[in-house]
Amino acid sequence: MSPLSEIEEDLSMLTIYKTSELYQEIQKGNWKEETEIEKLLELKVLFQELNIPTYFATMGASNCIWVEGNLPKDKQKMIAFLEQVIGSANERELRRYRQNLPHL
Repeated sequence: MSPLSEIEEDLSMLTIYKTSELYQEIQKGNWKEETEIEKLLELKVLFQELNIPTYFATMGASNCIWVEGNLPKDKQKMIAFLEQVIGSANERELRRYRQNLPHL
């Protein structure tokens, strides 16, 4: 069983605070943000591995796509949607969307 399947807490959005270790690693150049398509691939893996009853939605404005459903019931539908998006995605357009959000 994957560790992701054992999570029983509410997972939400990631905010990197200046006091966090990740922020320090970013400042040192030890961490590089993945591409938008890589982020979608990571989301696909999350859907594949998450096996606890969970409502999941990409509700934040910084998400370049909207996908939602109840896992594991909607798992295949959500994965199929992501595969469709990944197969037709334009990295430059996805990145432009994120970069043009005023709060990021």
